[in-house]
Amino acid sequence: MLKRVAIVICAVAVAASAYAQEPKPAAAATKPATAEQPKAAAEKSQATTAKATEPALPVNIKIEMSITDQSGTNPPAKKTVSMIVGDRQRNSIRSSASVRVPTTVMGPAKAGDTPPQMVSYNYRNVTINVDAHPTIIQKEPNKLTLEFVIQYAPKSGGGQEDLEPGMASLNESMTVILESGKPMVVSQAADPTSDRKITVEVTATILK
Repeated sequence: MLKRVAIVICAVAVAASAYAQEPKPAAAATKPATAEQPKAAAEKSQATTAKATEPALPVNIKIEMSITDQSGTNPPAKKTVSMIVGDRQRNSIRSSASVRVPTTVMGPAKAGDTPPQMVSYNYRNVTINVDAHPTIIQKEPNKLTLEFVIQYAPKSGGGQEDLEPGMASLNESMTVILESGKPMVVSQAADPTSDRKITVEVTATILK
């Protein structure tokens, strides 16, 4: 009888040990959330990727920028900057000069006296700086996007720098869509100290 009891106890102990060593089933892996992106965000991502991967076309673009500077009824002064730029490339033009400006007049000040005999001068830099970066719209190959920067600090109109309280200058940074060969007036700025106006017209022509 005791022998049977001992055998039963051993059998129970062996079963308990085997159950304890049996590996438990692994917990089910959590499935990552797959929330659908909004349509607008997806389209934006696709457009950004497409733009980044589109290769530059083997085409040059001629860019002309005309700056018309007019004060009052005086004839307008016109400056034109022209450059050739490859598709999706960047070009820069730097043009500057130093002009002499009268600042102080010394001499007789009474009516009927002879004209002043002594004049002092300063020098002022005048500049036209242009940076351009064109991109042909490949879905509409007759159109292009143009990023450009203009810095324009001119000489005063009429040669009266010594009498003017300020100088009109222009600083622009723009991105516009242009049709090849078609000019577009992109800005018209007014001098805050006078009736002077500065107008910028841009023409971009795809050379084929």
